[in-house]
Amino acid sequence: MNLFTGAKTLKELYTDYRSMNADEKADFYQSKCDYYQNFAAVCMVLASIFSVGYILPDYLINRSVTPTLLPRLSVIIAIALFLVVTHYSRKRALTVFMDHFLVHSIIITAIWAIYNLDDQIHSSEGLIIMNLMLMIVGFVARPSESLLSQIAFFLEILISDQFIHYEGLPVILVLQATCAIGILVTECLMTLFYLDHYRIMQKLELAMVTDPLTQVYNRHLLERIITQNALKDISGPVAIAMMDIDYFKQVNDEHGHYTGDLTLLYIGQKLSNETHDNDFVIRYGGEEFVIILKNCDVNNACARMEQFRRDIESAPDTPVPITVSVGVSRYTGDFSKTIQNVDAALYKAKNTGRNKVVVY
Repeated sequence: MNLFTGAKTLKELYTDYRSMNADEKADFYQSKCDYYQNFAAVCMVLASIFSVGYILPDYLINRSVTPTLLPRLSVIIAIALFLVVTHYSRKRALTVFMDHFLVHSIIITAIWAIYNLDDQIHSSEGLIIMNLMLMIVGFVARPSESLLSQIAFFLEILISDQFIHYEGLPVILVLQATCAIGILVTECLMTLFYLDHYRIMQKLELAMVTDPLTQVYNRHLLERIITQNALKDISGPVAIAMMDIDYFKQVNDEHGHYTGDLTLLYIGQKLSNETHDNDFVIRYGGEEFVIILKNCDVNNACARMEQFRRDIESAPDTPVPITVSVGVSRYTGDFSKTIQNVDAALYKAKNTGRNKVVVY
């Protein structure tokens, strides 16, 4: 990658990052955690298990494994706790805490083992290696969380020096500071580059639930907003409407499918413009649209759909003169039953003259 191109990309990504509000950043970091957590967890558990293998160099130094056996094996308790907590919790904050908990458990057990070694000359190398694990945890953490973890590592070194008395402590601290700065800069850069991946995923996810012709939602959206036959994140009354373009087949037959497509696009954009931001406009199939109206009782929904019907009937800018029929029903908590009710209301509107709104 060209250096100047990379710098320009980073500047754009940083501008994008700064423009995100708190909720967007929370969703971004949750996505980053979800994406990297399995990788980080496997690396952390393997590193913890392999750390037990340091019993062998302990033996070469002490000519016995007894002094360091307990410190080395104690990391197994941390592994077990880590696996249990991360299995039952998907909260990002707790997941990141447990990742750091496992890394610092390895660090503390290593310091404990160093304390029991006859020769501690290699302790500095062991401490610097711990930065590899801190860098891996940084894949799922915010840079600020990684900074706190690095500060904790410095304190662990300084506190343990009161008992171990490291040879060349100033050198250890300088090397650790250099590693910490390098890791934090790397994690900031990685976070920005993940933002590019995050934006691409957002576009792909939106494309999956967007009808390419009308640019409103398609039926795949229902898979996301419905759980166990009930709408998610609902507070207050909800009404559902189903709208059908009258004699749409005749539009296609007489004016061609291109005009028919323009008519569908017109209706989709008109619905999007005349509904609230938290409402859902869905192309349900063919010329049928479903509108989920949040914080809206059935009377208000009927009035809004009636106004929309009149607007379409008198609109001067439709591709061809059209009218619509609409069925409206109160959301009962049972989505399938409500859709049946709305469909029955629409059927009645179409069979009693069309160009009207009927409430079930």
